[in-house]
Amino acid sequence: MFCMHCGQELPPEAVFCLRCGQKVETASDAPAETTPAQSAPEPPAGSPAPPPKVDCGFTLAIIAVAVGSVIGIVALIYAVLASNMVQNGDYEGARRAARTGKIWSWTAIILSAIALCLGLLILSGVVNLMSYDQSPQHSGDILWRIVDLIAPGLRELLD
Repeated sequence: MFCMHCGQELPPEAVFCLRCGQKVETASDAPAETTPAQSAPEPPAGSPAPPPKVDCGFTLAIIAVAVGSVIGIVALIYAVLASNMVQNGDYEGARRAARTGKIWSWTAIILSAIALCLGLLILSGVVNLMSYDQSPQHSGDILWRIVDLIAPGLRELLD
């Protein structure tokens, strides 16, 4: 239900408008001009449209920060910026900020996943290298062990 004077959306049990204070016309007060085909009440002409929904991306930004990425903090800043823009009525700016924040979030998550995979690969290589041969070797032999681990066929090519 909407106020006929200022267009403010009102709860169904309202007697007075919450914005302008005018008495709200009820179905018994208004003239019986409604048709049976009318299903939902439409806001009066000139009344403000309900604000559009804008997903600010808080959840994704928090996940990006939780995976340990500093880039996720940038995403969180954009999510807060988008939320403030929604409160100020700048819905297009909020959509742009939310989109930019989501890009930063996904970038942070993907880079963190890549860093995790590389770390595990390096760790497994170091463990493999340490357990390769426990006998003391010259420093030149360590290079050949690394070559053998990375590309086993490369040693034959280099010899």
